[in-house]
Amino acid sequence: MIKDTIIERRSIKKANDAPISRETINTLLEQAAFAPFHSKVEPWNVYVLHTLEEKERYIEKIIAFNEREQGVAFSEAEIVELKAGYAKKIITPPYLLIVTTNIIGHGKKDFESIGATSAFIQNIQLLGWEAGIGMTWRTNRFIFDDKFATDLGIPNEQKIIGTLHLTTLAEIPEAKPRRPLNDWVKDLADL
Repeated sequence: MIKDTIIERRSIKKANDAPISRETINTLLEQAAFAPFHSKVEPWNVYVLHTLEEKERYIEKIIAFNEREQGVAFSEAEIVELKAGYAKKIITPPYLLIVTTNIIGHGKKDFESIGATSAFIQNIQLLGWEAGIGMTWRTNRFIFDDKFATDLGIPNEQKIIGTLHLTTLAEIPEAKPRRPLNDWVKDLADL
């Protein structure tokens, strides 16, 4: 039942390198595309990172962003250390998905585009969970950097909404506590 999937799903931060087939990824994406959207065309795009070369290039762009942000050039030793740190999060998972949305510079339409793409991402997470695939939706600082996206080859009219790091379900964390309903649901008449 969808209720069980929604309640049971967790972000899986500890990735493993157990293989996931590209066919499975494509099926998840096709099914997730039934998310609601307001425009004539779905506003999302997905860029798939699977090979070691793709992931290493991605890490290089992250390091370049960090150098720009900090206004420094890292030493070779620092770069080796950074790459080792990113390996668990980026190299280990069999797939990373960069999910973007179309931005046209119109407040309402852009807001709707972000909302629809977020629903699409949630669909991916729920469908993945049912298929035994866990993931973490990451929104690191570098996704907000236009140069980072351009350096990856992502068109200017697309904004990164997040990256999904996909892995098989090996360890499932406990659920985070949720606020009681009466803390966040109010009748407007009572305000």
